[in-house]
Amino acid sequence: MAKISRRTIDEIYASMKIEEVVGDFVSLKRQGSGYVGICPFHDDRNPSMHVTPRLGIYKCFVCDAKGNAINFLMEHEKITYPEALEYLAKKYSITIEYDRPETDVEREQRTERESLYLVNEFAEKFFIDQLHNTEEGQLMGMTYFKERGFKDSTIEQFHLGYCPDSWDTFTKEALKQGYQEDFLLKLGLTHKSSNGKLYDFYRGRVIFPIHNVSGKVIGFGGRVLKKDEKTAKYYNSPENEIYHKRETLYDIYLAKKAIRAADNIYLVEGYTDVISMFESGIENVVASSGTSLTEEQIHILSRQSKNITVLYDGDRAGIKASLRGIDLLLNKGMNVKVCLLPDGDDPDSFAKKHRDSEMKEYLEKNTTDFLLFKAQILSEESGNDPVKRAAMVSDMLKSIAGIQDNIVRAFYVKECSRLFNLPEETLNTELKRLVWANMRSAKPSSTTAPVSDSPAQNPFPEINIHSPKQTQTINDKLYEAEKNLVILLLQFGCYEIHVEKDEENLPIRVDQFICDELFNDNIILKSPVIARTFDSYVKSAELLKDQNAIQRALLMSEDDEVRNFVIENLPTEIPEVSPNWENRYEVLISSMHNNVQVLQQEVQNVLMNLKLRVVEDTISYVESQLKLPDLNETDTEMLMGYMCELVQTRKTISSFLNRTVS
Repeated sequence: MAKISRRTIDEIYASMKIEEVVGDFVSLKRQGSGYVGICPFHDDRNPSMHVTPRLGIYKCFVCDAKGNAINFLMEHEKITYPEALEYLAKKYSITIEYDRPETDVEREQRTERESLYLVNEFAEKFFIDQLHNTEEGQLMGMTYFKERGFKDSTIEQFHLGYCPDSWDTFTKEALKQGYQEDFLLKLGLTHKSSNGKLYDFYRGRVIFPIHNVSGKVIGFGGRVLKKDEKTAKYYNSPENEIYHKRETLYDIYLAKKAIRAADNIYLVEGYTDVISMFESGIENVVASSGTSLTEEQIHILSRQSKNITVLYDGDRAGIKASLRGIDLLLNKGMNVKVCLLPDGDDPDSFAKKHRDSEMKEYLEKNTTDFLLFKAQILSEESGNDPVKRAAMVSDMLKSIAGIQDNIVRAFYVKECSRLFNLPEETLNTELKRLVWANMRSAKPSSTTAPVSDSPAQNPFPEINIHSPKQTQTINDKLYEAEKNLVILLLQFGCYEIHVEKDEENLPIRVDQFICDELFNDNIILKSPVIARTFDSYVKSAELLKDQNAIQRALLMSEDDEVRNFVIENLPTEIPEVSPNWENRYEVLISSMHNNVQVLQQEVQNVLMNLKLRVVEDTISYVESQLKLPDLNETDTEMLMGYMCELVQTRKTISSFLNRTVS
């Protein structure tokens, strides 16, 4: 599909205001030049989220949530990057253009999807109207819902409806309103008989509309009201362009806010299970709609919360059949718990008997760890048969092997050892084999960045010596030196200092001076994130001449790591500090851009400190080369001479920085 054009994205970035976007979801209060509000990403009781319009970012100082308006939408609404752009384009009345003209096929597909959504929207309104405003709807549909104990407010909130028990009432009305027959058939709202006549698929059924995460109607579930053994109790929408059963969770749209607040998901099976629990005060509940849990559904759930509680009735056969599918939750890093309801009850019937506090109290007292629950179920089935018990232990270890956290794995092994009276060493041996098997079968991540196997670039001519490939990581001191240099650029790159050139004291921008120094000494930043941030700064500085504009450009970077580095290290507010501190404590304060000498000294110190760390890193590398067993005499002499130059350079830099070098 065609991508949103760069021009449109730039227009969205230029138009969006962080305080307006966050303010759509969070109540903000003015504080200084910014705003504060309750952070929606953790259980926040005191305002800890700071919104800074000057930089176009938000940041929580408790849970460390941070980013720009698009990041906020993606995290808060659990939507993709293109969806966030579409949201903002609609909010700011921006027409979306694409990076190339849509092909006829793409335009047709997009138009068709939009049309299918519109048809479903019409159908939902039709079914709701039939339930509330017709005699048949009141007598048949509303009576059913009232017998289930559903309140009027709940019926409205879930958009429940009714389809008349006639051959084609809905189809006729849809065609009359101009909706195409082809779309009605694709969505499964209308079917065609063998003699070519159209008829209503859901006729004589109460309707449960199914919404996606964004609240759009993607399908319907219909329950028959007449008792007929030949007729299925529930009909559901067929697979089509907008409805995929594997990616669908009933009530995810209404539940997502409660899920985030509770940081937990209750998983049930059917529509009425959800609605009854909702009425009993448990709003963070969704249903898999009778299907075995899929990876696609788990992906949607994990974006809302990592904690999930599965509700089971007392049917042991049904429980055992679903255990294998729920192992997928563990493999995807979910924290899984289980609550077993009393015999004879499902979530629907149990919720009707226990309202509000009773329901919550039962769930809290009877929720247990999933793996321990699984062990209990399998143990009851295997009895004292040693072969069955061995198979049971193997089954348990397969589940544990799917857990990514080593500490959690160790806990479960200890519990299994206690439950099955087996040595931990025996269980760990088998567990390691299973873990390694999983690792070998896993696909390598395409996002893993290559690790540099060369030393930091040094300010001296390169000496070519064959050496074994060794994986080296940047040392902490060098990393901090590089980090401090880039932070200095972010804060004061556009300000001017003075340097001596041809016996003149000439002004030069800080960023230009730093770039010249790095280039002249052949220094290349080694940390990947810092190097990319530096490159992004240079590209922005070539076009923008204002420090705030450069900062905003980097805060809008499409590189998540660069954007997060800038947010993390750029102060959202310039602190007000007494100017007396500069003279009294000899420290660099917020007024240093008004003091050329103070800024100039800081730039020199940061640069020289980086050069010192580069030289030290190079010395370490040369030392490692001198230890190579197959080094010939010529290379040894060359390296020793090189080492002398490095040591002398280190001494000179240390003297400038007033440091003692042994």
